Amino acid sequence: MPEYKTQSFRMGDLILEEGDTPRCAYILKSGTVQIVKRRSSGSEMVLSTLKPGDIFGEMSMVDAEPRSASVRATEDVTLIVVDAATFKQKQDALDVFSRKLVQSLIARLRVQNQQIADLTAPSQLLKAAQKGQIAKSPNTHTNVLIREDFREKINFGTIRFLLGDANPQARQGIKGGLHMQGFREIEDVSNSNDFKTKVTNDGFDLILVDGSLGVRKIAEVIKDIRHGRTLVSPFCVIFGVIDQPDPATLEVLADAGLDDVLVKPIALGNIIDRVERRIKQRKPFVVTLDYVGPDRRSGKRPGVEEIPLVEVPNPLSYKALQTIDAKTYVHSEQTAIKRIEELKIERHAVQIDWLRGKIASLRAEKQDPNFFIKRMTSVTKELIEKLENQEGDLQIPICEKILSMIEDFKAGMAEMDGEDWDKFAALTSRLRKELGPASKS
Repeated sequence: MPEYKTQSFRMGDLILEEGDTPRCAYILKSGTVQIVKRRSSGSEMVLSTLKPGDIFGEMSMVDAEPRSASVRATEDVTLIVVDAATFKQKQDALDVFSRKLVQSLIARLRVQNQQIADLTAPSQLLKAAQKGQIAKSPNTHTNVLIREDFREKINFGTIRFLLGDANPQARQGIKGGLHMQGFREIEDVSNSNDFKTKVTNDGFDLILVDGSLGVRKIAEVIKDIRHGRTLVSPFCVIFGVIDQPDPATLEVLADAGLDDVLVKPIALGNIIDRVERRIKQRKPFVVTLDYVGPDRRSGKRPGVEEIPLVEVPNPLSYKALQTIDAKTYVHSEQTAIKRIEELKIERHAVQIDWLRGKIASLRAEKQDPNFFIKRMTSVTKELIEKLENQEGDLQIPICEKILSMIEDFKAGMAEMDGEDWDKFAALTSRLRKELGPASKS
């Protein structure tokens, strides 16, 4: 190729910088490079890792826009330089339709790359779903977390991986790529029913599930995992993959308890980078009445009750690094599960007392409280079940009395005001005092 020159860079060199004016494209002859994209917050993430034969810098050469991402050498590299004149000559050789198609795809890819960079953490996804926009975050951590000496200690071969995707070609491609990276224990499913069956009957450390299985169906399964209703540990690391970051989808996934969400198009490098990030650091869990999963809050909100965080075991770190023995890991898992169950009881007690207050305020405003009365009944029954599974069930009679009084209110045998209501309020307040957060302080 006499029209091409070569250029060399050392490991760590910045080859292209996001925002720069384009002058050429490159073909990677030897070595590897990372494509790095700035988030709206100013932090960075790795979009992909390129290997010999890959081309980069071509997007800006096609649309004449500033560089959409930076490129950094991850080892010493040699590049084939495709200068502007040569690139234009190759592009002009295309027919009009092909040129327009390439330009359209590149314009779409620019937008998607920014979405990928911004929409990764569940907390950011939830903000986007609620506000209808990509939310900025002060979070400064990036995908470039694993030092080379740390990466050498990772053993992917011991991680039990479950892949869910309706597309057989996508499954085979991802499985092949994962196998090349060292993963050995990989199972896959092609529909939501098989996905549910797998997690009900088998254990996994890492799950990657595509929205093609049905977002709401996989969200239900993930909630079952987080609430301990499957054989998979509640602390399994779970990634979701979606086609478009629309608010409805993001809200469902944010509520499910995922660790991360990836927006297509994704490369194998995106998956590996995310796995390595979670090996090194795992977010603590939060527990509410309906949610168990990684903390998705961006910060403490004034005037709002602070919900405690639960430090949870990291199955990826345990399997890939093997820095602790099995007995220690199992103990940490049991401790975290016990703490989560304690917090569930707290949240139920708090909710019952809150519902009593809500019912009273609705009656004062002459509005129908029946929805909240039914909700109070179901939450109280759930609390009884949880107390029966705990050591000590002194509060069960209080719960049963609350249910009995609710039936009396519905039957007209007691009044939802005056002395009867005061007795009822005293019961829910006592329950909150004995089981709620204040009882532990």
